[in-house]
Amino acid sequence: MYVNRIAFPCLACNKIPEKIKLNKNNSEIVGFEEGIEWSDFQANNLPSLDEKIWARSSNPPLKGSRRIVLAHYPFQMTVGENFWMLFMPPLSYFNGWEEHPSEINSSAFVHCSFEQILSRNEKCAWIEIRILDVVLLKEACDIWSDSNGSGCLDSFHMFRDIHMIHFNEWLMFSANTQGDLGTWALIKKKNERHHLIALGEWGFHYNIVYGGNKIISEDELNELLQSSVPL
Repeated sequence: MYVNRIAFPCLACNKIPEKIKLNKNNSEIVGFEEGIEWSDFQANNLPSLDEKIWARSSNPPLKGSRRIVLAHYPFQMTVGENFWMLFMPPLSYFNGWEEHPSEINSSAFVHCSFEQILSRNEKCAWIEIRILDVVLLKEACDIWSDSNGSGCLDSFHMFRDIHMIHFNEWLMFSANTQGDLGTWALIKKKNERHHLIALGEWGFHYNIVYGGNKIISEDELNELLQSSVPL
């Protein structure tokens, strides 16, 4: 075991996978959708690593703050490394935006620095991170310059069943093959244009989210809408 490195085994195959190489693929950021759970604890009042019932943070962290979080598979980092992480409030973290779409506006991309390991076992660890930047999903198209999103939704064409939710200015699409491989997209309508804010891809040993401000054409969006089933 490396003293300053965390890598947990896959829950399915019980092996530690090769570390994911994050390529931005013309997005503003690329990060992890899963791997840490956000707490409001201080170092002197941490629950046991075996404790499953504790209050997760409801609000995104503040830039410049330090936070204690629970890291688990597929988190794999060394102290000193920086990474982007998707923050979701508790209800949507556990059940998805499909069931709690109102929490989209409280979700964020968070740029983190891995500061130290506080306690660990073979399945999880309490770690301290420093918050370098925070981009709320609802503000992404105001912070990042827009660019052409042609082809960004092509990954949906490989799936037979595509689901869609519509909540206020948001559209979310999701698709998967028997829970083994999947993708999702979060699109915001603003000023009669559709902005792809987040695109997720997941499989056996990865769970990645791309963040940006990609303009999706009406033709591409309508094609996806016609192939989707509303939830």
